[in-house]
Amino acid sequence: MADPITEGQAVTTATTASDAASPASAPAAEAATPATQPTDSATLLDGAAKPTEGDAPKPGDKPAEEAKPIEYTDFKVPEGVELKGEALDELKAFAKEKGLSQEDAQKLVDLGAKQSQAFQTQVAEQAKAQSAEWAAQTKGDKEIGGDALPENLAAAKQALDKFGSPELKSLLNQSGLGNHPEVVRFMVKAGKAISEDGRLVTGAAGQKDRSATPIENRLYPNQK
Repeated sequence: MADPITEGQAVTTATTASDAASPASAPAAEAATPATQPTDSATLLDGAAKPTEGDAPKPGDKPAEEAKPIEYTDFKVPEGVELKGEALDELKAFAKEKGLSQEDAQKLVDLGAKQSQAFQTQVAEQAKAQSAEWAAQTKGDKEIGGDALPENLAAAKQALDKFGSPELKSLLNQSGLGNHPEVVRFMVKAGKAISEDGRLVTGAAGQKDRSATPIENRLYPNQK
């Protein structure tokens, strides 16, 4: 017959059984660790994706080269368009401020030249239209136009040839003022005031009707 278990033995047996069961539950607790705590490799990858600012350069790293300022030169412009002096300086300063490349700055020059040419064409067309309008007013003028226009234009041309300089003729042609009725009127009166011998007739003699005076008296006024 076996010996009965004493109270002390029962306590010892229970403690031993508890210790024996502990190793079986420990792996389960360790296995749960990766689900709640990030591993070292995950932390490193996350840090590599988002580098911190201000990291000290590594040994052997080359310092970043500073960008050299662009020297804007050799801009191409169409014939008849000038880009120099203050206009050129302002363009270069603007291109430098905006960080434009030489190519982009040239595109800006091309755009400006195109607009300038369009403006010049518009001004020329307006001047041409104004000159045509003045010519129409001269032709319809009651004093110098109408049927008397050819004779009056001949007198105006005589005055211009006699007293006008080449510069004045160029100005009248380029500006269109040579068709203005008041300019033509002035030259007609000046031309009619010139006698056949080239002298300018003034005073009362210049106001009388020259057509009523015989041509021989006009050519030789001192002969009877």
